[in-house]
Amino acid sequence: EAYTQASSTEIFPIQLQYAQFLAFQKGDKNSALAKLDTLLNSRINRYEEAQAKMVKANILVLQEKFNQALIYYSQIQKLLENSEIAQEATFKIAKTSFYKGDFDWAKTQLKVLKTATSKLIANDALQLHLLIGDNMQAEVDSTYTALKQFAKADLLAYQKKNTEAISLLNTILTENKGQAIEDDALFMKANILFKQKKYQEALESFKDIAVSTQRSIYADETYFTMAKIYEEQLNNPEEAKSNYEKIIFEHEDSIYYNEARKKYRQLRGDAIN
Repeated sequence: EAYTQASSTEIFPIQLQYAQFLAFQKGDKNSALAKLDTLLNSRINRYEEAQAKMVKANILVLQEKFNQALIYYSQIQKLLENSEIAQEATFKIAKTSFYKGDFDWAKTQLKVLKTATSKLIANDALQLHLLIGDNMQAEVDSTYTALKQFAKADLLAYQKKNTEAISLLNTILTENKGQAIEDDALFMKANILFKQKKYQEALESFKDIAVSTQRSIYADETYFTMAKIYEEQLNNPEEAKSNYEKIIFEHEDSIYYNEARKKYRQLRGDAIN
């Protein structure tokens, strides 16, 4: 307990990581929140305050205390305007609004992030914006049943309730054959299976995306993850190469393009400087 007075800059990141570990790995959210409150009441700079509030808000989302989380994300935006952590907070506001079923507000937030300095945030924002927009357009009834189910599955995955998430995604896939949401549900299911190290099952879902939807917004990421599974898990360099090839020839604007080229050349045996 010698670490509770965390005014020292070296101790802060350790404390922060520990709070995160307590909440997300150990499931002890209350202890984690208590740690963060201690940190927030100690002498820390604005950047550290923003980081601590980010972790706190993320934990509140885990607990489905969405409105409280939104307050902290908004405070981060004001603390460090236009910084990368402020952009991340904006993305989290969109994501939390998405979990709440407030799709219009989520879209408004995501529009702002199209020009985010972080390529990763801009990419995630674009994906979520397209997901919401396409499915709001596609769903005939204005209650957005499938989209709300999908948001619930997304939240379950965030809470590491993977079995429940997959079961809900399977329901969505059964009830929405050929609908826009099918693509999104397959992609999320594949990613959960991948994280669970169920590589064969993950590949099946990824292949369904590649086959069923030629113009999927997830196409490049699908090929990239499939290539990684073949290369790193299944020791199948030929299949890995052909998936990297798809990105190189069909998705030149992908954020995975450079990495795919590098991996492809390594597998082909080119000398790389």
